[in-house]
Amino acid sequence: MNDLISKIAGSERVRRYRIYSRMTDIGSISRRYFVIGFFDGVLTIMGLVLGAHLSGEASGQMIFTAGVATALALGISSGWGAFEAERVEQKLMAREKRRALLKPDGEQCLIDDAHGFAMKISSVVHAIAPIPAGILPIAPYLFLKESEAFPVAIATGILLLFAVGMSLGRVSKENLLKSGIRMVLAGVLTLMVVTILSPAHL
Repeated sequence: MNDLISKIAGSERVRRYRIYSRMTDIGSISRRYFVIGFFDGVLTIMGLVLGAHLSGEASGQMIFTAGVATALALGISSGWGAFEAERVEQKLMAREKRRALLKPDGEQCLIDDAHGFAMKISSVVHAIAPIPAGILPIAPYLFLKESEAFPVAIATGILLLFAVGMSLGRVSKENLLKSGIRMVLAGVLTLMVVTILSPAHL
């Protein structure tokens, strides 16, 4: 009996979340936040890796440790920023919908629950996305020497950017190759800027 009640409650919860998703377009919002967070994570870590090698003093262990800490800090920062931004935006959208439906501002209803759900999901997605994006490129430093891990790390970052670009191209029904290359160019530009402006040249 308890199992049956749990299944019914679970299916009801899923149905409610689907309604929330349709009301707030949370799929589109989450996709944007994931891409932004993932993109930031890859570029930040690629800049960190290149800067460490330009300094000529960083060990593989130091790069990995600093990279993980940076990825986690970026995830926390991204999630918190998304929470604060979405808290305001979702409240405004919920208020507009309540007004359109002639519901008082203080009245709790499905609209408030749906936009609260969207706020939480978008914040979590934006918090999670930079972490694997930042850790994957520096993983080679656990197994390879610094000189060998460096090109693998940069190549991994480029491939991740290309994959994200292709996924966006698939969603927008654009040319997959062009979408991937556009993301890669952003990574290459970042590496060029870090190389040129690095204090190691001073």
